[in-house]
Amino acid sequence: MNVLLTGCRSYTALDLARRFRACGWNVFAADSVKFPVCRGSRAVKKFFHIPSPREGYREFIDALSAVIRTAGIDLLLPTSEEIFYIAHGREELARYCRVFCDDFDVLKSLHNKWTFSLHTEGKSVKTPATKLLTSAARLEELGDPSAFAFKPVYSRFASEALLAPSRLPAGFAPSVERPWIAQRYVRGRELCSYHLAADGKITASGSYEPLYRLGQASGYYFKPVHREKIDSFAAELVRKLDFTGHVAFDYIEEKDGTLHVLECNPRATSGLHLAGTAGLMKPFGGMREAVPETTAEKFLEEGAAPGAVYCGWKPGELSSHHAPDNRPAGSAGRASPSNPANPANPESAEAPRMIGYAMLGNPFYHGFGLSGIARWLSDFRSGRDVLFSREDPWVPLLHGGSLAETVFDSLRKRVAFKDAATADIEWDGEDLK
Repeated sequence: MNVLLTGCRSYTALDLARRFRACGWNVFAADSVKFPVCRGSRAVKKFFHIPSPREGYREFIDALSAVIRTAGIDLLLPTSEEIFYIAHGREELARYCRVFCDDFDVLKSLHNKWTFSLHTEGKSVKTPATKLLTSAARLEELGDPSAFAFKPVYSRFASEALLAPSRLPAGFAPSVERPWIAQRYVRGRELCSYHLAADGKITASGSYEPLYRLGQASGYYFKPVHREKIDSFAAELVRKLDFTGHVAFDYIEEKDGTLHVLECNPRATSGLHLAGTAGLMKPFGGMREAVPETTAEKFLEEGAAPGAVYCGWKPGELSSHHAPDNRPAGSAGRASPSNPANPANPESAEAPRMIGYAMLGNPFYHGFGLSGIARWLSDFRSGRDVLFSREDPWVPLLHGGSLAETVFDSLRKRVAFKDAATADIEWDGEDLK
């Protein structure tokens, strides 16, 4: 079986590539950058450089169609924001292979922070009180801005977010063309979750606390956690939408345990690193037998169970009454506080995942004192790098080319590094033709 992963600049795509390969799939990758992280992986059989969907939607769909036909692709699995463009062209692409994502309109309603807040009405976890801002007049109705978090309805990585500002910046002017939301600002512990779903049922999940992060932007150290409220909310929403694909959420947990969901990312996020391989592979069927560990370990450092990596179910079993193995990678076969069957301790005993080079770049995250450095060192030693694998050794080294390409794009486009990393695949509500 042949799978094509798009958005293969992401570490989640690299993780998926290794898991698919360990389960016997031929893995192909495509992206609109020339040196994505997956290109250096032994798990990937061939990489295709394709046009940017943001700069040329029609050219992007045509190129994907050509790749699918040429490589004999059975499954197209988008991982990052190119998913919106693929969903929009899904009917055309589905002529050639299975396209694993939901309808464009559903993804749009989850990506849009205002319409997502409406999805949470009546659910076990809701967004804080949220108001849509389309004019200066709506701003005047709010009163004290420090009681709110302001965000464009389409944004990512906390881009442009204004958190409890004492005053709004000069020129701040939401409009119908570029609306914002004002969401009641809640202080607390930040949590995140990732889920893979098929036909309204979740097959794999991973929840974490981003212990280390770049300012307000993405985290790079993912401490596993378990919250029954997160599991219940995600299952409710996925069931209501009969959802298929990746879906992820950001939360705030108050000191008293009250949980608020802030926004939704209908794409693969870092919680995928904590999800069990069996659950991730279940929607794709085709293999129930275990792959020997000597084979699987080439691309997957941690087997799903001692001696084997269970890679999926036979087609048709998705609707069976057997619950998927949804434990975090490496937890099968032994008791763990992260297992929902034992919720007394909500913290997971599983090893955190991390972006190793990002951790190494800031040993003074907790300050310059010995206690701060010791804390960082303890976290670093207990974390497992999402990039490094002894059997896939060139990835960290060749990833230098990916970073250099992003730096070049950042300078060329005069945007921040984090914005340059996804600028060519982002979708912010523009019409697609």
